Amino acid sequence: MSDLLDLPALPADDAGFDASAFDAAFAAQRQLAAAGAYQASNDVLEQLLQDCPPSQQRRRCEVLALLAHQYPRLGRLTASARCATEALALAERLGDDTLLADALTSQAYVYGQLLMGREALQAGMKALAAARRTADPVREAWALNRVGVAYASLDNPTQACASTGQALEIAQRAPVAEVLFSCHNNLAYFWLLRVEEARTCNDAAALAEAVTQARSTAEEATALARRSGSAFQVAVAVSNLLNALLAGGQLDEALPLLNEFGHLAHDHGYRTLAIEADAQRAVFLRLKGEPLQAVRLLEALIAAASEPPPKLRRLLIRNLYETHKACGQYRQALERLEELVGLDRQITRDNLVLQTEVILIRDQVEQAQARADSAAADARRERARATHLENEQQRLREHANALDRAAHEDVLTGLHNRRHAEFALPLLVEGARVAGQVISVATLDVDHFKCINDTHGHAVGDAVLQQLAQLLRHRLRSADLLARIGGEEFLAVLVGIAPQQAAEICERLRLAVAEHDWAAITPGLVVRVSVGIAGGPPPLQADQLLNRADQALYAAKRGGRNRVHVD
Repeated sequence: MSDLLDLPALPADDAGFDASAFDAAFAAQRQLAAAGAYQASNDVLEQLLQDCPPSQQRRRCEVLALLAHQYPRLGRLTASARCATEALALAERLGDDTLLADALTSQAYVYGQLLMGREALQAGMKALAAARRTADPVREAWALNRVGVAYASLDNPTQACASTGQALEIAQRAPVAEVLFSCHNNLAYFWLLRVEEARTCNDAAALAEAVTQARSTAEEATALARRSGSAFQVAVAVSNLLNALLAGGQLDEALPLLNEFGHLAHDHGYRTLAIEADAQRAVFLRLKGEPLQAVRLLEALIAAASEPPPKLRRLLIRNLYETHKACGQYRQALERLEELVGLDRQITRDNLVLQTEVILIRDQVEQAQARADSAAADARRERARATHLENEQQRLREHANALDRAAHEDVLTGLHNRRHAEFALPLLVEGARVAGQVISVATLDVDHFKCINDTHGHAVGDAVLQQLAQLLRHRLRSADLLARIGGEEFLAVLVGIAPQQAAEICERLRLAVAEHDWAAITPGLVVRVSVGIAGGPPPLQADQLLNRADQALYAAKRGGRNRVHVD
């Protein structure tokens, strides 16, 4: 993609540009994509972008936004990110909320696909605000739809369902086929995520509801797809409906759809969907009581000459693991489980590479925009004005950085605060689970801290907390999470450290506190701490570890304080 933002903002020579023909060709590509012919549509759109002069900023922005919307359907996520970022830069320059909503909506989707959850949610919320300013229900529905995608990338399928449900309500008031289909289809997928969540939690009532909702919304999506005439839409909708039927054990209803999905995917050359169709057939065979046939099918897919991409390979290996386990072939199941763990690490690494590439693309576009703005400003204003704007921008960045630090940093001690700890602890627990590591959580409390404040004053109490924070920071690893979570209470999360080893670390820390020269702060000052520790294999819910550590801390207090207690 050319770096369009390096071109001048002022109109160029448009001689030979036929705006009417351009607009007609652009409208035709929208219709072609609506029928599922994304590759053919994108080929023409890319040529239209090359032929569109730089002065036609609105038309270029519209083409870029549509390309960003369609590229993910061809698996081209970084190309989508570049187009969305360039479209956003142009939309901001034009000050057009319609274009802003389109660009931000596409950006939110691609960020969600790359698991950049925070960035996806931020872009989705901005898209929603821009769409509401235009009073356009279709764009509002698209933006809420992508907010749902962002929540799903943040492992919050409940909120993903809620946001997409709101999008569907709005889309039904101003029915446009594509957004109606997308809302129904995404909602079905998010309910399927809740099926997996309910299974993990062994929640029978939630599982029954999720299966019912997934089937209902997938049936609506399938009906819309069949009316659209798009083979691609039919294929993805049938895939979700199949998963809902298989989750509910409705094998007789699933079989004809399974055959239809397989034919659609293979006949139209949808390679990714074709592999998914074969994987679903293996699930069908396992549920039907033919696990050995399922194993043979899955192993053939994995051994195929054209190796599936990592995420699809993960799907196949997970199905193999579950099938071997169902057959009682525990050694083979363990081998596949170990392979699954390694593949998860590879997927994480690959995704980080893609995320880095997207961030670099964003930086390149921002830099190009800054160069174009600077050139235009030099032509219109004196250098002093340009310098003033640059200084103001730097001030705003510093202010934003200060606000970000304040949101996550305890002002008194310089440690992380409770808000940061509540965000980071679940991520550390999940990371330890994926890596197969143990984890320990320690909560530390200053004994009789109220007495210190009452006897010596709050200024001395603050100095105690500051010096204690330094003692903690110097005796724990830089990779460990360390936070002040209450007045005199601290939290440490030690990944890869078993509880007994954590107890030894905390005992040395307790002794260091007891032996510290507290009298240097004020004569007669004595400070002691109690520590509670819990840990082991990572639990499903991070709060379980924190609650156990708190109970251990209470036990240390009841045992006389100035001690370390392991849950």
